[in-house]
Amino acid sequence: MKLRLVLVPTVSLSLLVFSAVSTRSQTVVTFDDIDLTLPNYATNMPNGYQGLTWSNLWVNNEILRLNEGYSHDGYYYGMVSPSNDVYNANGTPAEIDSATNFNFLSVYLTGTWTSNLNIQVEGFNGVQEIYNTIVVASATNPTLFTFNYLDINRLYFDSYGGEPAFDGNDATEFVMDNFIVEFVPEPSADVLVIGGMLILTGFSLMRKNT
Repeated sequence: MKLRLVLVPTVSLSLLVFSAVSTRSQTVVTFDDIDLTLPNYATNMPNGYQGLTWSNLWVNNEILRLNEGYSHDGYYYGMVSPSNDVYNANGTPAEIDSATNFNFLSVYLTGTWTSNLNIQVEGFNGVQEIYNTIVVASATNPTLFTFNYLDINRLYFDSYGGEPAFDGNDATEFVMDNFIVEFVPEPSADVLVIGGMLILTGFSLMRKNT
C-alpha cells in the first residue's frame, strides 16, 4: 500500500514532465519566406527571425541575383530550396544566438568562392564551449552536415582556407541553407507546481497510513 502511494504521484509527475519535454519539434529554416525584391536582392538577416539573433549573416535571393547578370557561383550552387540562402559577409566570423536553448541538428554548407573551404562550427552554452567541429565544403555542391549540438544557446562560425573555384577569387565566405534547429522547451510553471503538489500529497498519505 505504501509503495502504491509513492508510485502514483511519482508516475504522474514523470508523465507530466515527459509531456512538457516531448512537445519539442524540429524547424527547417529555409530562409525563403524573407521577402526580397529588386533592386535589393540581399539584406542583413532580420533580427529575431525564427526566434534567433543572426550576426554578420546576410540573405540572398539567388534567382533575383542571377537575373541581375551574376554568374553561377557558390552563392547560387549553395541554394538548396529556392530562392534564398544565407552567407557570412566578407568571410568574417558569424554567430547565431538564442535566449532559449536549442539543438542544432544539421545544415547545408557551400563554399562561396573556394572549394575545400574549412568551416569551424562551435556550439556554446553560455560562455562554455560544448562542441567544436571543422567541416570541409565544396563550392559547386551544397553538402549536408549533421552536427547534433544539443542544449546550446550560441553558434559561432569561422571559415578559412580552400582553393579558388571561380575566377581566382579566394574569399572565404560560406553559404548556408536549410538550417535545422529544435528548441528545447522548459517545463512550465504549472507542471512544476502540479508535480510538487503530487509529491506532497504522496508523502502526506504515507504519514497518515503509518
